[in-house]
Amino acid sequence: MDLTLFINAEHKHGDDLTHRFGEHADQVRAARDVGFDGVAVGMHLSYGSSAWFPPLELLTSLAPVAEGMSLATSMLILPLFHPLHVAQQAAYLDVVSGGRLILGVAPGWTEGEFKILDLDYKRRISRYIESLTLIQRLFSEDEVDFKGQHFNADGLKLSLKPVQRPRPAMWYGGSVAKAVARAADLADTSLGDSWVASSHLVGDVITKQAGVFQDRLAELGKPRPNAFPLLRNIVVAEDRATALRDAGPFLEASYRIFGQWGLFTGPVGANKEQLDLEELIAGRVIIGSPEECAEQLLALREATHFTRLVARVQWLGMEQGIVQRTIRLLGENVLPLVRSSTE
Repeated sequence: MDLTLFINAEHKHGDDLTHRFGEHADQVRAARDVGFDGVAVGMHLSYGSSAWFPPLELLTSLAPVAEGMSLATSMLILPLFHPLHVAQQAAYLDVVSGGRLILGVAPGWTEGEFKILDLDYKRRISRYIESLTLIQRLFSEDEVDFKGQHFNADGLKLSLKPVQRPRPAMWYGGSVAKAVARAADLADTSLGDSWVASSHLVGDVITKQAGVFQDRLAELGKPRPNAFPLLRNIVVAEDRATALRDAGPFLEASYRIFGQWGLFTGPVGANKEQLDLEELIAGRVIIGSPEECAEQLLALREATHFTRLVARVQWLGMEQGIVQRTIRLLGENVLPLVRSSTE
């Protein structure tokens, strides 16, 4: 199992954001020192109650600190942007990092973000596919002609090309079976493409979805990706009670906002707007002592065959000390336990 640190780019309104950015840089340093070899960032727009650092910009700022580590968006909500803009920013990050970008993209699930930008939420999938097609062609071709429902190109050239050729690896999001199968359709596993499960879904659902992804790849005659990432919420402490006490309020704060956005009545399918803490944690958060967390990860690995843990270790307002403890224990204690059990 390899480790990627998922940076929580979500912060409270009124936070000292300069200080918060400095904390992220320190988190990356700590992660690198204990054996993490990747950094990932998610996204939402900063139009509501939380301030979100934009993902490609944040990764560009962290690239010098994350020397030697892969830099992934997980996920960039692709239909919110023009594909040329994304292609240019992504290529720049790949250049300044020396070819360490993984571009993770998803169609998005929060209708409000599309409404605020005057975009049709119901047409986001076709916009997503067109954007993805254009970006990949702009990366790999000298000149692109394209005519679609959302975008057109006539001899369009991306002069700023990524270092990785023909293009960087891509991760695809998807929270329902149809979207997971679509990720398999889109993936060129020979280039390192893969699907990444949502951290908001419980383990049983993710196991089924991993099967959908792998079965669809087999139908298409595509090999499984060499690196199969899995995004999971994780809190490690000396014992479960301490982990729950320290992280519980921050998990609730983050998911309360997601619930207001429709996460549980939408993609998760819980049929109610909010979940209590025990419901949030059950199957959705790997939590406990190093031994308990290693046991949970080994069970997930057996069920899904994932090879890389993308570890989300921070939630809205969480203090740096709690975050750093999980990073340290993951690298120093949990990772060796998992690796020794799979050798």
